[in-house]
Amino acid sequence: MNDPIEEQRKLIDKLYQMVEASSPEDATSSCCKFTYRHGFKDGSTSVKQTFSYTLNSEKVPGRLNSEFIFEVQPVVEELHAKMKAHTGGDWDAFTLTIGEDGRVTTKFEYPNS
Repeated sequence: MNDPIEEQRKLIDKLYQMVEASSPEDATSSCCKFTYRHGFKDGSTSVKQTFSYTLNSEKVPGRLNSEFIFEVQPVVEELHAKMKAHTGGDWDAFTLTIGEDGRVTTKFEYPNS
């Protein structure tokens, strides 16, 4: 049987790879907020990304590379489903940050209910 935490880590790693590949080579850090909306009456979902990176000590807005346009939503949806099944948590956004030291952090946001 697969370890739920390892499955979640692999999905976060896929998102990390997309953020890393979308960052200029000389960026010192990168950040992408993934906002997940679900519960629409028709059963649909949406994922919005807000991407930026730091270049020469300045935060620069950007976009994930177009090659990832169809990959992001299914990965975020799967991550949400696996985390909800594992912990019961129902987050609506999370931020993935690649720091100056290369360290990757995530911060999940939960609605005020």
